[in-house]
Amino acid sequence: MSLLNQKKTINKQIKLLITKLKNMKKFLILMLGLIILSTLNAQEEVQKDSLQMLQEQIDANANGIKKLNKLKVSGYVQVQTEYAQEFGSTKVGLNTKYMKDRDFESGEFMRFGVRRGRIKFVWTEKSGSATFQLDITEKGVGFKDAFIKLWHPKMKTISLTAGIFDRPFGDEIRYSSSRRESPERTLTYQKLFPDERDLGAMITLAPPTTFSWNGLKLEAGLFSGNGVRLDDNGKMDFIGRLSYVKTESNYSFGLGVSYYNGMVNNADTFVYNVEKVGNIHKWVKSGIEKNSFNKREYFGFDAQVTLSSSWGLTSIRGEVLGGTQPSVKGDFGSPKSNTYADGSLSYKPFNYMRHFFTGHVYFIQDIYKTPLTLVLKYGYLDPNTQMSGDEITDKTDLFNKNFGFGLLWRATPNIRVQAFYEIVSNEFTHSIAINGNADYSKNIADNVFTLRVQYKF
Repeated sequence: MSLLNQKKTINKQIKLLITKLKNMKKFLILMLGLIILSTLNAQEEVQKDSLQMLQEQIDANANGIKKLNKLKVSGYVQVQTEYAQEFGSTKVGLNTKYMKDRDFESGEFMRFGVRRGRIKFVWTEKSGSATFQLDITEKGVGFKDAFIKLWHPKMKTISLTAGIFDRPFGDEIRYSSSRRESPERTLTYQKLFPDERDLGAMITLAPPTTFSWNGLKLEAGLFSGNGVRLDDNGKMDFIGRLSYVKTESNYSFGLGVSYYNGMVNNADTFVYNVEKVGNIHKWVKSGIEKNSFNKREYFGFDAQVTLSSSWGLTSIRGEVLGGTQPSVKGDFGSPKSNTYADGSLSYKPFNYMRHFFTGHVYFIQDIYKTPLTLVLKYGYLDPNTQMSGDEITDKTDLFNKNFGFGLLWRATPNIRVQAFYEIVSNEFTHSIAINGNADYSKNIADNVFTLRVQYKF
């Protein structure tokens, strides 16, 4: 083969080799690109999976938080000491009266304890809520509220409340113990409405906010009449209240009228009424069918006004009540059950028919820009308007009035300190035997001082 042909053959081989190398380079580049692309896709899938998992976790937490937002937990604890005169009555301690062998020789006594330890749970949905409240003190654990409230999700002008809840009568009975300016409600409400709450069902009507009479509210319901006790008969008591509240930028006022109509079982075959015998009024006994129902009827009117000024808030609240109260001989209070049996299982007939009249007024004044509030309170209770003076032979029928004054210190948004002194005065009678007990021919020593610390959450 000639030299020229050899040269041509070598050139062809070189060209063929170069072509193969170029094709291999393209192949390698293609493979590298596929590998890179595959890697990127895999990373993107991993990233997408991670983001999806994160989103799912966020959604799950959001749903959990949304459910928790339906539940509201609140409460407060009140720890207090009370210092009372010999015939005073305290709300804490094992015994609420003076004990000569254990207390001060002066005839005064002191008690210490937890007045209230409340925790409240409220679960709210679009069309209703459920409320449950416990009271936990050194005396034990008891429940205060257990009720449901239902309304239309788009029309909240009407609602139904059923269970154990505050009676819709007057203003003070539903004024929370954590906000009240005096340590206790007036004696009237403690006697007429023990426990403040009752077992029943209530309808509430209120116009929408766009209505010209916005602020008007009607509440009416049927209740067992026992307080927080089991219902054991077919009789229900009616309670109704019509109220109106007007609120402006620097003042507000409210008015309300209340009515109670019910019955109390008379476990005996007789009833006592006050009648005039000669020149004096006496209890007169008359026959009645056993287990008849004696009339229980109350009327009430209440008013409130609050003004805002450079001195702070000024509030005035007052109520008057009157009516007929069936009660036992030695206690003006309402029944706490329908069986009316005491510890010895002997029956206490609620067959003393008393006509009563009572009222109270509060004056509350913030002290300028300080966290202090001055409180003045006056109340009176005439449990038997038909008898007076020496006609009265039982302390239950004595007219009582009290004047209280105190100071509130809002130490923090959660902590409140309250100091309150109550001066109690009684009607005089010479017809109650002394026998080593209180002498009601003069004013007995029954004033009480209360120092309370409250933590609210």
